[in-house]
Amino acid sequence: MRIRLLDSLRAGDASVGELAEALGTSEQNVSKHLGLMLQAGILGREKKGNLACYAISDPEVLALCEFVCGALARRHSEVAALFGSPS
Repeated sequence: MRIRLLDSLRAGDASVGELAEALGTSEQNVSKHLGLMLQAGILGREKKGNLACYAISDPEVLALCEFVCGALARRHSEVAALFGSPS
């Protein structure tokens, strides 16, 4: 969920409701994960009227995500090449 949230925030800041709708999950679930990432310093929060909008605070976080997801995709491809794809 946190990777999906970060991916959604690539395009720019968003509110809890916007993220929940985009990801097809509850606002409570999104809010919980955003709060943890906010505490960790991965995200920033800005008040816009009645809404709190979240944004990625450091673009290097996205580079790290690309590195990790790329490594997982390569590993998956290697395993699939060894054992073949399930039918």
